[in-house]
Amino acid sequence: MMLLVYEWKHISRQPAVWILFFFFFVIGGYAIYSGNVLTRKKLAAIEEAKKESVKDYHTALKAFADTGSVDKKQQADNAGNPYVIDYRYPRIAYDRPYPLTGLAAGIKDITPVTEKVNYYIDYAVIDREMINPSILFEGRLDLVYVNLYLIPLLIIVLVYNTISSEKEKGISNLLIVQGGSLKRILFGKLLTRLIMVFWASLILNALGMVLSPSGFPSAKDAFLWFFLLFSYCVLWISIGFVIISLDRNSVFSLFSCMGSWIFLLLLLPLIINKTAQWQHPSDLKLLDLEEKDRHISDEVWAMKPKMVVGSFYRNFPGYASAYRPADTLDNQNDAFFAGYYDIKQNRMKRVIDSLWDGDKKANQTAYRLIRYNPVQSTEHLFTLLARTSRSDYSDYKQDVSDFQRRWQTYFYDRVFSIKNGKRTLSKFSPEELKKLPVFTIKHHEVRTAEFIYGMLFLWLVSIVCWAGGLLMIRKFKQ
Repeated sequence: MMLLVYEWKHISRQPAVWILFFFFFVIGGYAIYSGNVLTRKKLAAIEEAKKESVKDYHTALKAFADTGSVDKKQQADNAGNPYVIDYRYPRIAYDRPYPLTGLAAGIKDITPVTEKVNYYIDYAVIDREMINPSILFEGRLDLVYVNLYLIPLLIIVLVYNTISSEKEKGISNLLIVQGGSLKRILFGKLLTRLIMVFWASLILNALGMVLSPSGFPSAKDAFLWFFLLFSYCVLWISIGFVIISLDRNSVFSLFSCMGSWIFLLLLLPLIINKTAQWQHPSDLKLLDLEEKDRHISDEVWAMKPKMVVGSFYRNFPGYASAYRPADTLDNQNDAFFAGYYDIKQNRMKRVIDSLWDGDKKANQTAYRLIRYNPVQSTEHLFTLLARTSRSDYSDYKQDVSDFQRRWQTYFYDRVFSIKNGKRTLSKFSPEELKKLPVFTIKHHEVRTAEFIYGMLFLWLVSIVCWAGGLLMIRKFKQ
């Protein structure tokens, strides 16, 4: 205990340490501000989309009662037509930021926050799929970047000359008399610095959670976040311990620590990214999706009505009872339109899937490789907790796809409704507009197995470093 008190007094008297922590909090504060700006923009975009949806609702509702002219009367008669409602009052899906999004933007700084959902999917308007910054180690300045980059630098500056400087100044003998052995003094110094850095990081990250515009995370996620933060601090203390255990001078220790920082945070991520991209190059940029969409549209429209209609009833057997011979006579009926959009979107999906295949495989390769880099693995775990990882975005897109199919079924139930044994297009009433399906955001739980595996790897690296340091410290010169 006396050694810890001595270390605290010794460190607190160094102006350079206070300056270092001052810059740490300044940069961390800006990172919190930057993350909150992103979160507020997303929340504002969601609110704006909801307001636009309300306007669409009132526009659709107004059309039922607007009968001031012959044309208006005809429009009022069709105001409840499912096709008209799908156009005038489309469904809205939105990706509401999780409370930790501002701390770890991940892929969410380049993904759309809202999107319209119609009874068919227009793949021509889909942007090029983003490559996850969590995997490629690219993105905006957020608190996770401060954690990943600055915490190691803090530890390196505080640790690299922990023993060598005492030896060089001739103070080590005095410390040995008061504290026991040089090894015990080393452990005390490392523990003091670990506590200092972790508490500074804890305060900064807790402040980020409290100031989050999207609310406070669950107690479980907050605990896992802080435990991951502590584990990352332990990792870099362990790396510093190995280097110090070599019992070399301060210059060697500093350059070795900085070399480890450069390798783990810059070189290794670059190697992983280039390896993944070299093995699986992307081809999506080589094709104009709108031009391909027009080409497929012309092809499907030129198909025989019997083939198009037959395809629809095969893919949607629940509406087989709505079939009528007139469906195959021309391309101006509901069954043909439904079949046309179904064939078109399926063909476009195959085209896009094939183009995205390189990106997907590159990301899968990168994801497999980052598990062997403790820094990138830690960042990935942070983005999992913040619900901003690539897998979280995929979950959101799957939720949107499920909702689209739900709305499509709701739509077709109206278009192909059966009354008195005959197919009838069932229109919506003004009251029914209030009961249309509504998208609900779901923040999926963190995949426990994936998180535990990442944490075990982080601690395994730390334990290996400590074990290596303990082996080398046996030859430590007093």
